[in-house]
Amino acid sequence: MYRIYSVLIEILAAAVFIIPIMIIYNRIFFHSGKRTVVYTVFGLYFSAILGLAGFPSIKSLNIDFSVNLIPFIDMIPDFVNACLNVLLFVPFGFFLPILWSRFRSMKDAALMGLLTSCVIEISQIFTFRTTDINDLITNTVGTIIGYYIAQYLTGKFTKHMVSDSKDRDFYIICTSVGLIIFF
Repeated sequence: MYRIYSVLIEILAAAVFIIPIMIIYNRIFFHSGKRTVVYTVFGLYFSAILGLAGFPSIKSLNIDFSVNLIPFIDMIPDFVNACLNVLLFVPFGFFLPILWSRFRSMKDAALMGLLTSCVIEISQIFTFRTTDINDLITNTVGTIIGYYIAQYLTGKFTKHMVSDSKDRDFYIICTSVGLIIFF
């Protein structure tokens, strides 16, 4: 429960920066109030992912090479954690194809889930958390599940989509949130 409270505090602290930055980005890049609101929700969700996954902050940098590269080791005994990792990335897989047309293929959405998970896991080398191949697997599975939920709810991406989203917006949001969480 402490971890959840800690992440909620991090999200609120990040929101103090994310919301004004998104308003500025709306004037410079997005040019749409609707997209900016949805992007802000995505940015806050992404800050929650980084907070829960143990993304390092400048005050917590400490190199710790605790790495598990053998798949499925300790996944069954720690089944609850595996399920929580899957659930953590389901919204990621849901947001991607709804917001950005580039991720409307399952392969591209899954690849982005894997790459995002890789960045998070590699960054955990600089914290006291374990870098684990199982997290890559479960996070990617969560992304795929979210993708299929979005596909089902939108009728194969034909309705309820955010139009005119640019791929660069995804990278701007993720980079900005990552920097906010780090600093």
